Amino acid sequence: MKKIIYILSLFLFTNASAVNYTMEDFEFYTEACKRNQFVSCSHLAIIYEENKLVKQDPKKAEKLYIKACGGGDAFACHNVAVIYGKSTNEALKKISLKFYEKACRAGYPDSCIHMGRHYRDTKTLLQDYTKAREFFQIACDLNSRHGCKEVRIIDGADYDGYH
Repeated sequence: MKKIIYILSLFLFTNASAVNYTMEDFEFYTEACKRNQFVSCSHLAIIYEENKLVKQDPKKAEKLYIKACGGGDAFACHNVAVIYGKSTNEALKKISLKFYEKACRAGYPDSCIHMGRHYRDTKTLLQDYTKAREFFQIACDLNSRHGCKEVRIIDGADYDGYH
């Protein structure tokens, strides 16, 4: 049952921009989030980001995503990573990778692809094709065609240092 709810949540979040929230939804998600229903906190964060029902409040959305991520919501962890990754603060950019990894390991394939690209494409000492492949494989295992394609590319590529 938990897996079905998770899959439905992923579907809803993937199509979140298509969701037309109402004030009734806002009130429901507000109360549910207070009771630590973490998916509800993510929905509430979307409402605060979209500026449709309430005044747009990116900081409040960020706090809600962090709360939901702490409760194991992979979508929320991914969004925290995106927010931090866009920062001009290098420390936050570095922290964003921890959130991408957490989202990936919690089952959010887009975060796995991001991590794989990070390890594959960086031109620093952190470049690691083995780790890149690991993250792409996780995405593939989560039924991401893009993740599977990246695994095939790495497996067929002749990268220096990749064995």
